[in-house]
Amino acid sequence: MSTYIIYIIQPLFLLLLAPLFIGILNKTKACFRGYTGASIFQLYYDLSKLIKKGEVISASSSFVTKIGPLLTLVAAVSCAFVIPVFYTSRESIFGNIFVIFFTLGIIKFVTSLIGLDSASTFGGMGSSRELFISMLVEPIMFVVVTFLFIETKSFNIFTIASTNSTQLSFGPGHVLAALAFFILVLAENARMPLDNPETHLELTMVHEAMILDLSGKRLAFVELASAIKLVLFLTILINGFLPYGIAMEFNLLTIALALALYIVKIMILLFAIALLETTMAKFRLFKVPELLTFAFSIGIVSIIINHYM
Repeated sequence: MSTYIIYIIQPLFLLLLAPLFIGILNKTKACFRGYTGASIFQLYYDLSKLIKKGEVISASSSFVTKIGPLLTLVAAVSCAFVIPVFYTSRESIFGNIFVIFFTLGIIKFVTSLIGLDSASTFGGMGSSRELFISMLVEPIMFVVVTFLFIETKSFNIFTIASTNSTQLSFGPGHVLAALAFFILVLAENARMPLDNPETHLELTMVHEAMILDLSGKRLAFVELASAIKLVLFLTILINGFLPYGIAMEFNLLTIALALALYIVKIMILLFAIALLETTMAKFRLFKVPELLTFAFSIGIVSIIINHYM
């Protein structure tokens, strides 16, 4: 029974703290830029405010705009229940990494439909750009998953975390695959240098253009889903490539230590993203394929290195 409880506590922890992690990311960027910035709890305030507000829906919009935001949130929450956070077990029947990635893909697909459904030129432009980037990201995902399967002989993220948690050192192939996945995380979550999550300049928007016509609780659903999605991808990166210290037995001290290590790891990743977003400019759209081709290439190289070493 205790094991089942931890499978409920883990996702609840992730879901409740996802807005906080985004707040910490934004606060870190503000510190790098030399100003105070908003509170780390700002996203909680924004979500609360949006849920209480009314909303305006375009006369051109269909049921897609009405149910789409809720679908994105449901997809994000569902994935939170099938990935390890600070506890893992080889006996878990959940956690197929393909199912996780394709469920997360629902968020992007539905958001693109929302952009098209608004009958706005900006929404359509954002959707086309988002799907263009997604087309380039998918091969990277398949390459990284292939690497993890070759390394651990499993497609289950719980088993992958359990296997890699016993490794004290990793080869160059593992490092390259982790770098490829980190670039994938930036692309999937509309982060710099592929997209600027802070901009509302029409000609440069990608993700923000698709949700430009949303307001009220539907905008809150999409914003919360985006926050959860980023934390989910970072958690997969941590527990797929550097799960050292993750708990594999139901022991209070072990779980507390694993939780502390998880928070340290995700803070390091948030720091890295904040550093990137304050020191790099957004790429032109036609420069994006070059970065994603680089990620795909090092993913292929990681498989070759892993095979021969």
